[in-house]
Amino acid sequence: MPMKANELRVGNQIHINSQVSIITAADIEFIYNRERFGCEIDNCNPIKISEDILLRLNFKYEYEKMLDKIYSYGSFRIAINKLEGCHYYHVDTKIGRGFHYLHQLQNLFYDLTGDTLTL
Repeated sequence: MPMKANELRVGNQIHINSQVSIITAADIEFIYNRERFGCEIDNCNPIKISEDILLRLNFKYEYEKMLDKIYSYGSFRIAINKLEGCHYYHVDTKIGRGFHYLHQLQNLFYDLTGDTLTL
């Protein structure tokens, strides 16, 4: 999945040259300028969410419901589903569209809590 500059915010984490890196304003500007001129972005890749990533972010495994595995970080909960990706989970109901990448989770978490998630 090619990332778009408008999906990123300062502090997100992605792979740059195969290393986990924290995004800066300069990185976002670089990606934006590459997009603007139709250039490929070879060395920047999103980090796919996995159970390991969630545990490293201090999410706690809660339970399984059908094909979903529910994880929580305080009162913030998400469901991981191998077929659908991840969803925000509230009162045993999936809310919103699915997401697959760490920077998307970081943005959702920040928007809902005002706090940041960092590996």
